[in-house]
Amino acid sequence: MFDFDALTLGEVSKIEELSGQSIASIADADSPKGKALAAMAMVVKRRTGDPAFTWNQACALTLDEANQILGLNEEEQDEPELDPTSEDYEDEAGKEQRSSGSEQRETSAAKAKK
Repeated sequence: MFDFDALTLGEVSKIEELSGQSIASIADADSPKGKALAAMAMVVKRRTGDPAFTWNQACALTLDEANQILGLNEEEQDEPELDPTSEDYEDEAGKEQRSSGSEQRETSAAKAKK
């Protein structure tokens, strides 16, 4: 999946320049998508091993190809829900409780040092 937070400021600037819109407006349902997708695909291709990938090549991509490059065709995998009656559920719940308890002890110890 395309990670906006991993973009450098130069990449953000290039996407904005080529798409003609701010990076924030790209997610807006009403904003034009063609240039934005092409710009993002170009940045991703350059970042992932094809530094000579051009704007014209990006514009020649099909929508499906652009989505593939950006990882937009990938389904997000949800973590399976644990059955409350299973041993795994108890293990996970115990981990959370133990973790929470150790964090509280660490915080108390830090306060005591002050």
